[in-house]
Amino acid sequence: MRYNSVPAAKSFTLAWAAEGPQNNNAYAAVIAPAWRCTDEPGIADVTSGVVFALAIALLLVFIIGGLIKRGRGVARGARGGMEGPNTVAQWTEGETTRLLSSAELPGLYLLRPRFLSKAESVVYLLLKAAFPRHEIFARIRLADVLQVKIGPQGMERLRAFRKIANQHVGFVVCDRDMTIVAIVDSKEPDQVINPRDQKLEIIKQRCLQAAQVKYICVYPPQLPRYRELREQILGPAAELM
Repeated sequence: MRYNSVPAAKSFTLAWAAEGPQNNNAYAAVIAPAWRCTDEPGIADVTSGVVFALAIALLLVFIIGGLIKRGRGVARGARGGMEGPNTVAQWTEGETTRLLSSAELPGLYLLRPRFLSKAESVVYLLLKAAFPRHEIFARIRLADVLQVKIGPQGMERLRAFRKIANQHVGFVVCDRDMTIVAIVDSKEPDQVINPRDQKLEIIKQRCLQAAQVKYICVYPPQLPRYRELREQILGPAAELM
């Protein structure tokens, strides 16, 4: 920091000559304004410029970091169509640790009183009678039955997988080689379906239709005979298998 001392000395000399030696304090009003820092405005300008540049740099870092994180999330979700059941929830290590600690709380979970409702149990027995040599599986996730074909990439693939990720079907009929033969759904009597569930049901039926799998929906208590059900799924000429 520099001080402008030369003008101050001149001012002191002029003040002393004008007022005389009797007034020793006459120079005070002249010297005081002269002794000031001449570099302070420049330093203030430089400091404000540096702060502004740092703020812009930090903003750019946050924006770029957010874009990179978002791109990784989209890419990870786009691979979900091929990875199977582990793709529904992608958890970080911290989230997994928190879930593990909460799952250990006593009394947090209760066993369901029934695995199948009464209406679903009736349909299950019907399927077992109609297909005694087939395997019947109940309450299966649609993503375990269908998969997104190879081809769509990025958001298109992720959108296709989301249509089947959280959907379920009532029953899956498989042969002894575990090849899927048909999908059977059952509707509860007098079941009230809200508009959202109706849309999800339409999406599920369209996905099954696109996969060209046989899909049948039965409505207890108006159940078809087991021979009729066999003909609908295996054809009129099907033998007892």
